[in-house]
Amino acid sequence: MAVLFLGPLLPHQAESIGPDEVEGANQSHRVVMHLNSGEEKVQRGVLNNIRNLYREVGPQNLTVELVVHGAGLPLLIRKETTFAAELTDLKQTYGVHFTACSNTMKTMKVTREDLIGEVGDTVPAMVRLMERQEQGWAYIKP
Repeated sequence: MAVLFLGPLLPHQAESIGPDEVEGANQSHRVVMHLNSGEEKVQRGVLNNIRNLYREVGPQNLTVELVVHGAGLPLLIRKETTFAAELTDLKQTYGVHFTACSNTMKTMKVTREDLIGEVGDTVPAMVRLMERQEQGWAYIKP
């Protein structure tokens, strides 16, 4: 006859997860977002997504780069964007990096001076997206 003893577990026997062991806690995240839509609704959505990400994981735990090309480029063109104030706020508040596609700029005959001041780099969008993913950045296309 077998006897089974079920007594209390000692603290070191109990499985516990501390706050630093929770997946994602205090983890640094790098996200590259891809925008190629000229639709205001989509552009509004991507800016909301960025703001929500920062609110959820905290600015100390997140780096975001928004890579814009094709029909989305007017978002970053000084005379065409309807979101200039929001782009400035995202840059100043969270340090969001904005990258404009140099190939799209050539096609649309847009110069660096035509872009809002918050734009950091002007490089081919597909190259930047590829490089960021190779560097381990999470890719999001809203």
